Amino acid sequence: MTAEVDRIITKKTGINPDLSSNHIRCCKKKTLGHVPFLDTIPENNNTQGAAFLSGDEDLDAPVLDQSDEDCEDETDELAGSPGNSETMAGILSKVDFVIQRITSSSSKRSEFELWRTKLDDPGPTLIAGYGIRWNIKWQSRDRAYQSRNVINKLIENEKDRQERDGGKSFYQDCEITRGDWEIVKRLNDILSEFYFITKKMEGDHSSCGMLLVEYQSIKDFLKDRLASVTENEFRSMLKKMIEKTETYLAEALACNTILLTTMLNPSYRLSIFQAYFSSHHKYAEILLQQKFDKRKAELAATVSSRESTPQQPSQPQKTSH
Repeated sequence: MTAEVDRIITKKTGINPDLSSNHIRCCKKKTLGHVPFLDTIPENNNTQGAAFLSGDEDLDAPVLDQSDEDCEDETDELAGSPGNSETMAGILSKVDFVIQRITSSSSKRSEFELWRTKLDDPGPTLIAGYGIRWNIKWQSRDRAYQSRNVINKLIENEKDRQERDGGKSFYQDCEITRGDWEIVKRLNDILSEFYFITKKMEGDHSSCGMLLVEYQSIKDFLKDRLASVTENEFRSMLKKMIEKTETYLAEALACNTILLTTMLNPSYRLSIFQAYFSSHHKYAEILLQQKFDKRKAELAATVSSRESTPQQPSQPQKTSH
């Protein structure tokens, strides 16, 4: 597409903008989506995740009917067991486990809808955060937190049933405390910043000129959060996120195309480098001046060649009588 744009502009103006070589091919994916330097994870084509909603399906669509007995057997194998609830990872594992148990059973989904109505709970329908996509896991836990009262009621009902009728617990005796839900919320609040920035950067529009500002915004956000937390697990996580953000920011600052598009953005211009990226201010200024001088020389050469080319005398038009 950029090659065709180059051809049309060159034909119309005589100036080749060379968009093909300046086109951003990877920076956008590196930033707020793909993590570089990691091996590709092959897609799993087996059907073991078919019992769960991936997060991309229509939540109001009818769900395939299957017996609770079959579903329970599958879920025992798929969902595994909740982790150590003493750690943050264990708490998240426990919450994910309960979500998957509910979403993979038709009877539990019906019970969830019933109690959502009885409790007049405005929380959304659950989706299982099955797989490796962090944004799906974030949505899954965010929905679960909003519907935590209904989830707690379902766990309470199962506990009462087990005490009355016996048998094994559907949730493997999991209990999600208020403190556990608070951990989920705090993590979701941090990840939501990445989620909504990613959404903003997606789509068929120019985002190259926004990268530096968005990275700086993320970095400032994480540093503010780091200053306000005391738990070692949260501090370790935030420090790692800041380190990664600084790595991606350095990569963006090393890209001349990103520097130019940032300066040409009327909201930022060259002054943004003086305010936030002072170490790159002089380089950016020289780069902008060089590009300006080059375009100016190309335009002058084009105008000069047009003026030196003699115009062909126009032929008189024949008139019919």
